[in-house]
Amino acid sequence: MQMTVQQQRYMMGVVMCLMLMPPGMWVPSLPNVLATYDASWALPYATALTPLCALFSALLFGALSDRKMHAEQLLGVLGVSGAVFLWLGFSSLKWGWHPGWYLLFQGCNALISGPMFALMTKVKLANLPNAAKSFPIYSMCGTIGWMVGGWIISSLAFDCSANTGQLAAYIRLGMGGLCFLLPATPPTDHQSRGWQAVLGLRAFGLLKNRELRYFYVASALFAIPCVSFYMVVPMMLKEFGSLYPTAEMTIGQALEVLAMLFLSLVAGRFRIRWFLIVGMLFGVLRFALFALAGECGVLAVIWLGVALQGPIYTFTMVAGRLFLDKRVPDTMRGQAQALYQLLVFSVAGIIGAFFCGWLYESQSEAGVVQWTSYWLILAAMTLIPLAYFFIGVVGKPSRRNLVAASFSRDD
Repeated sequence: MQMTVQQQRYMMGVVMCLMLMPPGMWVPSLPNVLATYDASWALPYATALTPLCALFSALLFGALSDRKMHAEQLLGVLGVSGAVFLWLGFSSLKWGWHPGWYLLFQGCNALISGPMFALMTKVKLANLPNAAKSFPIYSMCGTIGWMVGGWIISSLAFDCSANTGQLAAYIRLGMGGLCFLLPATPPTDHQSRGWQAVLGLRAFGLLKNRELRYFYVASALFAIPCVSFYMVVPMMLKEFGSLYPTAEMTIGQALEVLAMLFLSLVAGRFRIRWFLIVGMLFGVLRFALFALAGECGVLAVIWLGVALQGPIYTFTMVAGRLFLDKRVPDTMRGQAQALYQLLVFSVAGIIGAFFCGWLYESQSEAGVVQWTSYWLILAAMTLIPLAYFFIGVVGKPSRRNLVAASFSRDD
């Protein structure tokens, strides 16, 4: 029995929920899981590994979906195959193997699964009516999935166990199967030829557009200090007496649901760029709250900073993808989102993992972390992309000198 268009749209919400539930389980738990298996030394490498491996696949699969293969079918194949390596990675820790095996299997998972979010974004934007209003609603389903994943892990007392990743892999496997029920999203570029088109390198031509260049660079710079959120905050929560750090890391997702509802209601009334600026301001405030918590030693202040993750993600990542989609032609949609994934989650993710790890070590002495100085340094770093984007996009009139001149839609 063939699904109706409306049923296929509902399936997008289900897949979004199941796509983000697995990382909602293992990403916040990873620092404490590695510590349980005496592998804390591997945390910076594990954090950098996912974006590093995604470097090689994001543009390639983005171009493949634009040129040769249905995006929803490609998404299903990647989801199923990535689940296998996710299960092997955490199982290797449970079996007592050297943590290097975990890094190897997780790297394979990242290589396969890295482009999934960009592909899902393409499916949603290509099939949703009035994307500015409906895109945040469907993205909210992913937020709910992330939240539920964290609650499940803490309710099962898996916060420090490799069982976290194994359970996440089973859910990822089911998600991959459901992807084949998503709305058909066929390739739209039937003209591009050559090795640059095959590898997705044409996406870098988008950087010639002044407004897109400022957006891409500011987004990447903002993402570098943000790596510390899932890398360091779970350890801070545990040090300050939290019994359920994985569940408490979902506080931000609760506010994220409200932020996405708000964005859906008002996205058509305000220019998207202002949401990006507000999101970056919240990023500065979040790190300032963590610094205050380090100074006064109050767990509740950390919770306030964690809560800001929701508006920050909504107003920078979700609104950012809308900002980008309005400025590229249909034939470049997949590659534009893949380039965003590459710069923000891969390049910035790699730099952020090692920088935030180095900074953490430099602010630690004899097992005591100088939390206030650590977070204040990151707060100062967050001001740089905020000023860069404001001056470059808001402070000057836009000259849409590449694809935007013909294809951009007013935000």
